[in-house]
Amino acid sequence: MLARSFFPIGALLATAMLGACARPPDTPREPTPILPAQAATGTVVPPTALATPTPTSTQESSPTPTPAPRLSVTTDTHCRSGPAQEYPSLGVLEVGQTAEVLARGPDPGFWYIAGGQLPEGGCWLWGEFAEVDGAVEPLPVFTPAPSPTPAVGFDLYLKSFENCGDTFYVVFAVKNVGGKRFWSGYVEVQDFATRQNLHQRRERHPFAATVLPVCPPDHGNELWPGETRYIHAPLSKVKSGSTAIGIITLCTADYQGEYCQTEYSYFELP
Repeated sequence: MLARSFFPIGALLATAMLGACARPPDTPREPTPILPAQAATGTVVPPTALATPTPTSTQESSPTPTPAPRLSVTTDTHCRSGPAQEYPSLGVLEVGQTAEVLARGPDPGFWYIAGGQLPEGGCWLWGEFAEVDGAVEPLPVFTPAPSPTPAVGFDLYLKSFENCGDTFYVVFAVKNVGGKRFWSGYVEVQDFATRQNLHQRRERHPFAATVLPVCPPDHGNELWPGETRYIHAPLSKVKSGSTAIGIITLCTADYQGEYCQTEYSYFELP
């Protein structure tokens, strides 16, 4: 009879327990993150599908800038700190020169320009003798600075020739185009070729209200802003047909004081 071998049941249980103790514990598993697309649809979306796409440039090429208009003049013209004659001159744009037009004035007729011998920051030029080459519609409109105070200036021109007995008079018209009253003056007339003095006189109030009479001439008036009055200058040693020059200096205070300005008038003696 064959002998049977028996393994004790207690031994089997002990062996099983030892195996269980020798087995390493399971490593904790990280929870699978829920991606935004997955949370919405329940479908796992690969991460590469959620990556920010490389932006595609849609910038168009910049248009070629339009050249600024250019300005020239047919007569030498002052360029001033403001768009009016009472503003001081900052330079002169001469015939044959050109300047860049930077802006327009609030009223037609003045341009804000720069270039050449003019101030780098620009100045105002009256457009009476100006010729502009280029489109001016896109130009900005500049607002000028307030008029300078005080503004001093007058226009001078020959009015007439008059006689008083044997004395020959030249009569000048003067208009105050500034903002201050003129009080005194210095009047001089020279032969242009020889520079010989034909008349020379300082006057406290040289302004006449009318052209006539000149014998004796009216005087004793002041010249207020906007007014036009007349200066009578008796001449000596007049040579008919020769060219003369009137040199008129007007001042805002007595005895040629405070602010003064000088203007010139060229004329031919009759």
